[in-house]
Amino acid sequence: MTERTAQELVKTLYEAMNARDLDALDDLFAPDFLDHQDGQHGVEALKAQLRSFLGAFSDLHVDVEEVLSAGDRFASRTTVSGTHDGELMGLAPSGTAISVSAIDIVRMHHGRAVERWGGLDMFSLLVQLGVIPQPQSA
Repeated sequence: MTERTAQELVKTLYEAMNARDLDALDDLFAPDFLDHQDGQHGVEALKAQLRSFLGAFSDLHVDVEEVLSAGDRFASRTTVSGTHDGELMGLAPSGTAISVSAIDIVRMHHGRAVERWGGLDMFSLLVQLGVIPQPQSA
């Protein structure tokens, strides 16, 4: 295991996701990792969730926009883009291109992510996929 900075962890994490190398997450997340957004425990639960999302967006790509760190925590702002070409949460593939922001706050310990809060802007994703209508301006 490597002691890494927040910037190194974020860079390595999204490089692995963009390369579809989910096995690399074993070294980036603590075995008892807790995702407060989804209530999931452990790296395997995280990988299963990511496999599902990667299956729905085979060309998924994450761009890191910003990383801020303080002490044992960091916040990252990313943009997730891809084409909805596989089933997602029961939604049939639509062929729709999406571009959605995500904000994450992560607590690290010994260079690994141990807790996460935040996540993908699901409202924006569902609007882009046509599941909910585009809000009308006043």
